[in-house]
Amino acid sequence: MKFPFKTDQRQTDRIPNEAYVRYSVGGNDEYRPAKMFNVSNTGMYLELTFPPPKLGANLLIEVMEDEPTSAWFRESPPRACYYAKVIWKRNLPDTEAQYGVGLRYLSMSVHRS
Repeated sequence: MKFPFKTDQRQTDRIPNEAYVRYSVGGNDEYRPAKMFNVSNTGMYLELTFPPPKLGANLLIEVMEDEPTSAWFRESPPRACYYAKVIWKRNLPDTEAQYGVGLRYLSMSVHRS
């Protein structure tokens, strides 16, 4: 997997951390799946199969324990939640996912079971 930016352009280092997430745009009740590939103190990188939200959109990101299933959207509690803003997006023509999205945190909440 290629990342669109060099590390020296970042404010903080990214740490590889793959997880399945669900996200909603602007407080909407509709969630979509995505996969997180790395995180930092200031943001994260997601890959999406759906068209990405517009630049500047605020998202609720919920990090899930397991892979997505039909019940995954409705019943699984997240292990962490983030509010983040879309700061860049790219088409990914050579990957299974179609879009890459860079997010900057607005706030976060970690849940422990």
